[in-house]
Amino acid sequence: MNQTKFILILIAIFSFGEITAQSIDSLNARKAELRAEISNLEGELKRTISAFPPVYGWRTGFSGLLGFSLTDMNNWVSSANKDATTSNIQVSAAGFAHLIEEKFFWRNNAQLNLGWQKLNLKTGAEDESKYQSTVDVFQISSLYGYRISPTLAASALGEFRTSVINNIFDPAYLDIGVGFTWTPNANLVVTVHPLNYNFIFSDEVEYESSLGAKVVADYNREIFDGVNLRSNLTGFMSYEDASELSNFTWTTGVNFTAFKGIGVGVEYALRWNKQETRGLDDDMQSYFVLGLSYNF
Repeated sequence: MNQTKFILILIAIFSFGEITAQSIDSLNARKAELRAEISNLEGELKRTISAFPPVYGWRTGFSGLLGFSLTDMNNWVSSANKDATTSNIQVSAAGFAHLIEEKFFWRNNAQLNLGWQKLNLKTGAEDESKYQSTVDVFQISSLYGYRISPTLAASALGEFRTSVINNIFDPAYLDIGVGFTWTPNANLVVTVHPLNYNFIFSDEVEYESSLGAKVVADYNREIFDGVNLRSNLTGFMSYEDASELSNFTWTTGVNFTAFKGIGVGVEYALRWNKQETRGLDDDMQSYFVLGLSYNF
């Protein structure tokens, strides 16, 4: 009797294992079928989206970033000013107005970067406690392109850059050129103008204008839900003296939107322009901002 029970238990165990193996095989087969269906649906979705006619007309937008820091020191011996309060304010704002049509486009962009710093000495030296300008850049650009193909256009560009707090329009930079613009998708615009003249206006310091090539790359995309990345590179290579008269500026920012366009943002900019840094040990210029952001 006990032997019969043992045999029945073994049969039940082997039967359960066989049923489980069959269940796994059937689940794997069903999973493969579902994956195939999902792949077909994704392909159909892409075809449906591509069938939508492009949206033409004006597109506008604005983003801003405000950074603030405050440092208070009391008898901090390791500091040059051991009893002092330091505050920094930085503002970055960008706006655009783009007209996109079937045969042409007109892209207008503006960028403003301002910064101030104040050192308040509590004891010792004379203290005026005034904010001093640190970052001061205003830049506007206008790009017109006539389409040769859906992704390539003959284009003309005007770009102007100066300061607005100190030494306004002294110097001021104006680039005017023609060439081609590549727009592989809605997020990326690359402009290459082999014929460009870089005008520099200055009252006191001697700057040199020159003929050269202009390259501008602009990338703007929502990489995740509520996370926007924007990056801009603008560069000029002089045909007359590439090492002394050329320049470039690269600006990259990431905004994390939390509520109704308000969030946290970070921005970094790097510039190389030997005509601006004559007499300095380092030719590179840079700034960094972390603070509250706003987008619409």
